[in-house]
Amino acid sequence: EPGMEQQAQLTDGTCSLVPQVLKSCTEFIEKHGIVDGIYRLSGVMSNIQKLRHEFDSEQIPDLTKDNYIRDIHSVSSLCKMYFRELPNPLLTYQLYDKFS
Repeated sequence: EPGMEQQAQLTDGTCSLVPQVLKSCTEFIEKHGIVDGIYRLSGVMSNIQKLRHEFDSEQIPDLTKDNYIRDIHSVSSLCKMYFRELPNPLLTYQLYDKFS
C-alpha cells in the first residue's frame, strides 16, 4: 500500500530517497516551526490522523491551512509517527553495537 509506507518516490524522472511525507513536513516545520518543543509536544490527534490519511491517499495536503499553522505540532507528530512505524529502525539493528 503506498502512502506513508512508500520508501521512494519518483519526481521529475529521478528517484528521491526521502518519502514525500517527510519532505513536506520537514520543509513546513523549517519554515513555520521555530517554536519551543516542536518535536517534544504532541499535536491534536484528529489533525495528525487527517494529515496521515491525505499522505496515505497519495495526496500532498495543504499544510498552510489555518488548522495546521495553529497546530504545527500535528505536523511534527506525523514525522515522529512515520519514524516510529518504520518496519526497521532508521539506525538499523546492525548499527546498535557501534552506538554503545
